[in-house]
Amino acid sequence: MSQTTTTQTAPPSSSSSPPSAIAILSQPITLPCGLTLPNRLVKCPMQETQAKGPYFNPPIDTFTNLYSLWARSSYGLLITGQVQIDRRFLSIAGDVCCHEGSLEPETLGLWKEWARIAQKDGTPCIVQLAHPGRMSPAGAGIRPKEMRALCPSEVPVQLGDTWLDKLALDKVLGTPKAMTVEDIDEVVGMFVRGAVVARDAGFAGAQLHGAHGFLLSQFLSLHTNRRTDDYGGTPEKRMKLLQRLIYEIRALCPPPYCLSVKLNSADYMDAGRGLEIEEGLEQVRWLRECGMIDFVEISGGNAEQKHSGLHNSFGAKTVASGQKMKESTRIREAFYTDFADRVMQMKSDVPVQLSGGFRTRTGMADAVHSLTCDLIGLGRSAVLEPEIPRAVLLNPEFDDEGALAKSHVVRGQWFSKMIPVKVIGGGLPIQFFYYNMRRLGKGLKSDPDISIPSMIAVSLWESVSSGLLQTLQRLVAAFSGGQRVKIE
Repeated sequence: MSQTTTTQTAPPSSSSSPPSAIAILSQPITLPCGLTLPNRLVKCPMQETQAKGPYFNPPIDTFTNLYSLWARSSYGLLITGQVQIDRRFLSIAGDVCCHEGSLEPETLGLWKEWARIAQKDGTPCIVQLAHPGRMSPAGAGIRPKEMRALCPSEVPVQLGDTWLDKLALDKVLGTPKAMTVEDIDEVVGMFVRGAVVARDAGFAGAQLHGAHGFLLSQFLSLHTNRRTDDYGGTPEKRMKLLQRLIYEIRALCPPPYCLSVKLNSADYMDAGRGLEIEEGLEQVRWLRECGMIDFVEISGGNAEQKHSGLHNSFGAKTVASGQKMKESTRIREAFYTDFADRVMQMKSDVPVQLSGGFRTRTGMADAVHSLTCDLIGLGRSAVLEPEIPRAVLLNPEFDDEGALAKSHVVRGQWFSKMIPVKVIGGGLPIQFFYYNMRRLGKGLKSDPDISIPSMIAVSLWESVSSGLLQTLQRLVAAFSGGQRVKIE
């Protein structure tokens, strides 16, 4: 368990009553790099979809509203939305990109302003750096039509079984190009440049996105990495790209610069079809023992399916019932908590952040107090209720039963199920959160009650109003959806 600036909490015993849920979540924690987070609540990385081509620089006009809101909301840490490292390969239209001109004074000035806004109230902020690899849809970036997306090996995405699914995937994603060593070297340079831009802009650090089937996850995966050179063929070689990034970034960005890695437990679920669980645990073990990583984020399920005796000491949780959970979802969430348990059994001072499904103050406090994790990631709650740490979770005016986030059930999902092409229909629910982040960027409040059909109607009207180019970008965004695609 990590070292904190306060006395380490221990599991409850019969001889002493546990601290309050607010007290547990309010505990500061000092990361190995020396950065102290004021509490245990972290705003997760989510794509804001607000940058404009061809350079996709930070859109300060909307980020002033969005990040000022998060900055004053008493999170312990902010992680930015995905920042792509190559403007040819975005994961969705509107991604911010760190490019060849980002260190030029005028562009770096935008990054500095972003860092200032995000950290003006004392909460540190780090930049998530990403490359979508084979998950980069045509039209989202500036790559020429004939240029293919990148992957460790020539393994296309499979999603859906119908001829329409296959046709849509071929048009949107296509078959990726197996990367050459020169391609790998170029990508390394771009990730390192992104870390340096974050450093020079004044951010507290960076996170490497190794989850959700993106490029770093593709290199870690036995399925998408079929190489026989120095970057594939054995578990150790599949780790080489991630290790190389960590070494080269640390050489230029030593402590107190914070360096994190994000992984997804669901990427390890299917033996022979993705990342093997034992291999995944060894990857996490290396990250927590290498001496260069300050925390590891693990996402993938509903963390509040995990229970310990602390729930009883806080009283019954009050959570409105949602939709019936699918069997595949139950399996994934059980796997998620089991994977997190095994990670936390490792002897390490490197903190672990769990992201996914936290809704109640008691559930969050329980996870920290019972040593299930060190940090709590808030994603969709940070969109629907961006001020939730200050307004609810850390606010003593709310008792434990009333301190919970709104339901994440998106209305109108029948509409997405009617669409026969899975890559399109399956991506619509996540558009609900992109839509609400764009509202926050305009200075409006989130609209948690809008349905998918209504959202599409509003988005189409806005797109038509702003011109044909943005209409095409939104259509591409709807195709790619930003969804986590199962590695097959």
